[in-house]
Amino acid sequence: DSIDADATSTEQLSNGKKKDKGPGKKELSLERARLAQERTLLAWVRTATTLMTFGFALFKFLEAQVEQTHRSALLGFITPRIICIIMLLTGLIGLVLAIIRNFKIMGRLEEFSNKKFFSAALIQAYVVLMLITLLLCAALFR
Repeated sequence: DSIDADATSTEQLSNGKKKDKGPGKKELSLERARLAQERTLLAWVRTATTLMTFGFALFKFLEAQVEQTHRSALLGFITPRIICIIMLLTGLIGLVLAIIRNFKIMGRLEEFSNKKFFSAALIQAYVVLMLITLLLCAALFR
């Protein structure tokens, strides 16, 4: 039975050596590295989205507090709008740095591969980047 199992995954050559039909170690290593990079980029997208969401939630909460207490700013100069803008900028800068890092690492991986890698996570990162940019513009020019 073990011989049959080996025969299904390998091919017997004429000189008695076995040849793998599947991908080699190099291809599997590149694929693991690519998938790890995808997960890292998705984690940055998630973090940027969380910062954006938290920034707006904090803005609405602090805005309601300002209306109730009739205080114009925290510590005299920090308004809810400034806090929202800082949170959006933090998410935007983090996502831009993550996209730049993704390009560098994927470029290095493509040097060792004969194919281009498609990244659905990169498309998602672009969409979130555009969303944060639009919301930041709305917050700045309101």
